[in-house]
Amino acid sequence: MIQHVLAEQPLGVDGQEESCSEEVNKVVDLVLEHAEKRPRESLGVIAMGIRHADRVQRAIDLALTQRPDLGQFFDANLDERFFVKNLERVQGDERDAIILTIGYGKDRGGNLPFRFGPLLSLGGQRRLNVAVTRARNRLTLVSSFSHFDMDPSKVKSGTGVELLRNYLEYASSGGKRLGDVSSTSFPMNSFEAEVFDVLTSKGVPLISQCGSSNYRIDLVAQHPKRPGRHVLAIECDGASYHSSPTARDRDRLRQQQLENLGWKFHRIWSTDWFMRKEEEVNRALTAYRNAVSFADDADQRVESWAVGTRSENPVAPSTGSSSSPSRGARPDVGRREAITDYSEPELVAMVNWIESDGRLRTDDQIIDELLPELGFQRRGARIQGTLLWVLQQRRAKQPHKS
Repeated sequence: MIQHVLAEQPLGVDGQEESCSEEVNKVVDLVLEHAEKRPRESLGVIAMGIRHADRVQRAIDLALTQRPDLGQFFDANLDERFFVKNLERVQGDERDAIILTIGYGKDRGGNLPFRFGPLLSLGGQRRLNVAVTRARNRLTLVSSFSHFDMDPSKVKSGTGVELLRNYLEYASSGGKRLGDVSSTSFPMNSFEAEVFDVLTSKGVPLISQCGSSNYRIDLVAQHPKRPGRHVLAIECDGASYHSSPTARDRDRLRQQQLENLGWKFHRIWSTDWFMRKEEEVNRALTAYRNAVSFADDADQRVESWAVGTRSENPVAPSTGSSSSPSRGARPDVGRREAITDYSEPELVAMVNWIESDGRLRTDDQIIDELLPELGFQRRGARIQGTLLWVLQQRRAKQPHKS
């Protein structure tokens, strides 16, 4: 779930542009409140810039001198200890809860300078993508301005700043708007067009090439009774395109971000569609019905929160078993004492099962999910080497789909 906390900056007061003082104070309050009320839930703070991260850390350290009773929560020896990191240092870290603090503020005249540090540089969009997917259960977005303060004419398409504006709009709307997402003029290929025609004929309202600039989703299914309410992202893919590690990593991050924003995600491979068309159509229709039910439930909870039930802000749950596509039956592969006790076909079957939910993963993520299924608590050099070899062999033997 996600909530947006606005740290109001007084008029006529310099927001210090790179690190708004009111926002620093708000983050400290939220951190102390979390440590007091949810001590069993791990927490991390992600700041956009280094200066803002340093100010937040110093302010928390100072506040803790007055709250020695909270010392256990901030113990540096904990497995998932509390952290404050800037955007460029956070990749790989996950916590139950994340506070994402923007830091940048307005000048004395109330104007918002478009100086957004790492978001302006190459890879800024990817860095923000990573930051917003670090929370397992809840993300709190803290800023001293809203998306209304960001002049759309100054927001360059395809940049981290555009994603920031869209994310602020998403949070402030209670999860009902994801920026200026709309159909683009980019044409569908023949495979996408056929999927579009078939699903539309089955009563699924679709938008093609939905998004902006190069950030597009092949097909987006809308709620049947609420036009404009997007409920399901559908990607129509050929495996040869996604065999590129760069493309797979980009699409994995995009899918993870959409799922963290409360979307459902469905992927259709071209060869599966042409070889088992009826089965794939039924699978897509089932995914759509489930997505509509999920959206209805989420919207009902948001409406309850809006009228005063604020004990939980259940917008956009993070990825997990409740929002992930289901897998098929687990292969009949028992747990063994050593990795060498498994045959290659058994390990390949387990990998196929892990990936049967349609989500894109890196090799490291596949291995992380395989370990408990194979009965191992941690990866050693032999385990990792064997599984990486199996993944490479499996990929080499896969026929390319187009």
